[in-house]
Amino acid sequence: MSRLRYHIRNFFVAIILLTLGCVYTLQAQTGELRRPVQGVRNLGMGNTGIALSFDENALFYNPAGLASVDSILVGFPFLMEISDDSISIISEIAKLSGDSTTADVVALLMGKRVHFRSLTDLNMILPFGELMTFGAASGLETQIDFGVRNPVSVEIDFGFRLDRIQNFGFAMPVARGRWLVGAGVETIERCDIPLKTATFGDVLSSSNISNSFGSCKLTDLKRAQTFNFGFQQRLETASALKMTWGMTADNIGGLKFNRSDNETSPADQNTEYSVGVSWQPSWGPVRLLYAVDIRDFTLEHADDTYCRTRSGTDCLWKRLHIGTEIGIFPIDSGASTFAVRAGFNQGYFTYGFELNPFIFFRGLNIQYAVYKTETGSQIGDRPDKRKVFQLNFGF
Repeated sequence: MSRLRYHIRNFFVAIILLTLGCVYTLQAQTGELRRPVQGVRNLGMGNTGIALSFDENALFYNPAGLASVDSILVGFPFLMEISDDSISIISEIAKLSGDSTTADVVALLMGKRVHFRSLTDLNMILPFGELMTFGAASGLETQIDFGVRNPVSVEIDFGFRLDRIQNFGFAMPVARGRWLVGAGVETIERCDIPLKTATFGDVLSSSNISNSFGSCKLTDLKRAQTFNFGFQQRLETASALKMTWGMTADNIGGLKFNRSDNETSPADQNTEYSVGVSWQPSWGPVRLLYAVDIRDFTLEHADDTYCRTRSGTDCLWKRLHIGTEIGIFPIDSGASTFAVRAGFNQGYFTYGFELNPFIFFRGLNIQYAVYKTETGSQIGDRPDKRKVFQLNFGF
């Protein structure tokens, strides 16, 4: 019983560090290109989706892809994403001895990076023949990033973001289906803690952290609304390969939150332009997908302060995405009975799979992906490996 109390204490100390860190947003992650609602399928394929999107993820990658959906889709997904460090920390805390101290827990956390993201939403895609397709999604996404670094003077980094998202879009084919055009309106209510880093001593000595550094009030979400536009062109010159290229303009006019005059968070987002190309050959029961994207090629992503002030191949490399999928026994335009995926996200290998155990319809859809993303500003700076799992109930 005594040993159990020590394990509980050690875990509680780690939770306290996490909670105390809630007033700080991870400064080392200002280079991460954070976007809401990143799909599991896309992440497994190197986070591609500009020229290859024909399911509910089209609402967030390229609304023109809605026009490629060939059946009614209704989904209720539950998504959880966690970093490798998060898994190892839980295991290592359980192994600490009974006489371990707070310093032991801090040493265990030193240099580690905890990341957690969850998403629950309801989405629906309604195609009306070859005339027009409508899509809608509404959900809640939470993201937490926490780290301990600098053993000489221990520093705590923490980030927290809560998004309540609504997205409505439509798409239609034109020029006999050679072009697909789509548009959407996206509303985000966001709670985001101000960017800050603090030493462990400052955190412990602060008597009122919320008043000193600000807090995230879940009852006072800041609202912003923006528009997204995209198109895809099916190239006749590569009809055997079913080649398509596409382009998107997200946050047209900017995503601007209704902050008070003295508030700086959540930060506004700039208009983001992306381009991509895909190949979609199929042979009977096997479907092959290939895609290459360059997202935010104008280097205007608001979270990337490094690349916004300079240009270079390293900044373009952070925006390069390559992916492929092999699907067996396709169910519809966007799902297969079983599919495996692979790709490169910012130069790091990604992979994943999809399983529809009911074979002929999407009653239960299981997806899993592993990917890395750069959380620092320059190429090779602070890569973070993450695992994401999703259960989607629908039809």
